[in-house]
Amino acid sequence: MKNLKQLTAIAMCTLFAAMPVSYGSIDTGLGGGIGGAVINSTDNNFAGITKGTNNATLEFKGNSHVNWDTLNINKNETLNFNAQNNVNGISVLNTVNNNMSKIYGHINANDGISKLIISNPNGVLFDGATFTTAGDTMITTKDMTGVDVNNITDGVYTKLKSSEWKNSNGNDDLIQVQIKDSDFSIGKNFNIYAPKIVGQNSSIATGGSLRLVTVNGADYLAQNMALAENKGVTMLKAMNIDGNVEIVNNVGAYSIAGSYIDGDLNAEAGGLGFVDGIYDDTGVLQKKTIITGDADLTAHGQQLIARDIEVNGDIKMFNDGGAVELRNGTVDGNADLTTEGWQPIDHKKYNHYVHVSGNTNIGGDLNIESSQNVHIGNYVVKNNPYNTGGNWSGDLLGGKLTVGGDINAKVTDGGHIMTTIDTTAKNIDYTAKSHIEGTKAYGGNILSDDKATITAKTYKFKSDGYIGGLKGSDAYSVDDKIVHVMEEYQFIPDDTLSHEYMNINGGTISKIETPKKSTAGNDVQVYIRSNNDLLVNGANAGVINLVAPDKKITVTGPDVHAKEINVGGRTGTLQLDFPSRDFTTNYTNIKDGVVKTIKPTDEITYELTNKPDTGYNSPDFKQTDGTNTTYLVGPGGPVPPPQRQNPPSDDNVRVMNPIPEDPVKPMASTPIAYAADLDDDEDVPCRKNVDGSVTVVRAYPVMD
Repeated sequence: MKNLKQLTAIAMCTLFAAMPVSYGSIDTGLGGGIGGAVINSTDNNFAGITKGTNNATLEFKGNSHVNWDTLNINKNETLNFNAQNNVNGISVLNTVNNNMSKIYGHINANDGISKLIISNPNGVLFDGATFTTAGDTMITTKDMTGVDVNNITDGVYTKLKSSEWKNSNGNDDLIQVQIKDSDFSIGKNFNIYAPKIVGQNSSIATGGSLRLVTVNGADYLAQNMALAENKGVTMLKAMNIDGNVEIVNNVGAYSIAGSYIDGDLNAEAGGLGFVDGIYDDTGVLQKKTIITGDADLTAHGQQLIARDIEVNGDIKMFNDGGAVELRNGTVDGNADLTTEGWQPIDHKKYNHYVHVSGNTNIGGDLNIESSQNVHIGNYVVKNNPYNTGGNWSGDLLGGKLTVGGDINAKVTDGGHIMTTIDTTAKNIDYTAKSHIEGTKAYGGNILSDDKATITAKTYKFKSDGYIGGLKGSDAYSVDDKIVHVMEEYQFIPDDTLSHEYMNINGGTISKIETPKKSTAGNDVQVYIRSNNDLLVNGANAGVINLVAPDKKITVTGPDVHAKEINVGGRTGTLQLDFPSRDFTTNYTNIKDGVVKTIKPTDEITYELTNKPDTGYNSPDFKQTDGTNTTYLVGPGGPVPPPQRQNPPSDDNVRVMNPIPEDPVKPMASTPIAYAADLDDDEDVPCRKNVDGSVTVVRAYPVMD
């Protein structure tokens, strides 16, 4: 990766000193069709001008300041800057007094020109141009008329005055440097200073870095997105940049779309920050943004969004007053996403959210810290009660998050951690802290919808409230409920009607941490469903509800503490293998539907599995609570016969004798029961389990 080089002298500076100049208008012979290129004064180091057909060469013997009336170059014209007699290290400062400079042709500077500065307070347009220099280059809209070219030093520059933000017509359009369909080759560092900088469909190659500074820009910071978006002061679209890129906006916004940056990107805005792709009129992606190095993105007060972006290194996104979103991103390294601050729910500004949405792949770790909400997923709001009154409503967006390393997500001050897309990582660690105002709590829950699945080797969940999924109600669909909970920072523990299981894909839960009781005095609940075998070896919580359909749940070790652990559904095996627990365990006996309670000192292995190799209801299938053994039918159940005359061949299933047919009266449909069979007495119409009970698996009408 390329490192950002230290900024050189041309990047900066205005020291006001008198300059010896000679006067006399010089027509370079260029730009005749668009207003000409006319010099009105030069200093004593200007050695003259050589004119050719459609070209002009300015000769210099030392540092020089050239003052222009106009500087325009037609498409077929060339302006050369030449240091004479092998002199190196010459700085040339050009100031233009009248109208925007329009460069449609070519500008070249030889090896002796170490610093070339073009200044035009009216703006500079490069359209279809080429620009080639061996040294440093600076384009600025700062009026440099009074600057002594011999005393430009590193590290100092003067900000544009407010009167210099507007164009010559005096309206609110920003003075700009625009590069369109052009090709720049800069030997060292390339710096642009202007209230508005636009690059489109152009190539810029630097031997150092490209630095874009919107000095003061316009004073329209961040009351609403539309204002700052319309006044975006740094915009790069379909650019091809070879070198590191630095964007500095102390106010305003930056936007990078569908561009290729062969180096690092470091961008900061006082308002909005966007790095995304190029889309057609229907929103279909046409070209993504690719960064071969690291991306370090910062915004203040509004939104910071990176979508349809590919980063070959690490990405850091930081916002100290608004939202952060990484959508449809590919990051080879780590991703660090942070937003700070806290706003009341009715502030009507940008909330402090972090969204990771769409189809996103991160090769390293994903580290998220948000003062309020973290959402693995996103949604579109359909009804906003701030604007229309009524209830929140919206639609969840799809996607998938894949992380090669760990996910560490932390909410510090009153938000939720919400997962609504399938998420995969090595290890997952979620912490959600609530915000308390008086007696009211905001946020502090770890939540999901009823569809997304979280996959990891180990899980850690720490919450000031409820952990689990959400379900809808008569008032809200699941999607609407999630939008409502997120936008209102709703505290969940006492809303028992919303409780649903959060889906994980098996593994080890090494931490479940919640309060024992909510502020209203109710048990704080945890609801987790596992699609595969689940091991719980760390907990300090209220009531933990676990489900693992036809799989094994093992709760073990002295670091598991709760009021109770409830095991629901058709769990394959429940194993509690350590004594002296401080919680009771409840599970349902699938044979009779009776809830069984296991005392803290009881050891239990409860089994209900399907082993077709040995058949249903073999002695291997049993549940044991220490004293009683019950044999159970496996979850698959026998297959019903296609017709009555052809009974099933399964040795473990027998058909009950149906009512004999009456030759006079047609027979009505008669149920046939299929039961597990562990004895050899085929004369008994309904077979029994070995404990004497009868288990009916399914019933069907008699088939003629």
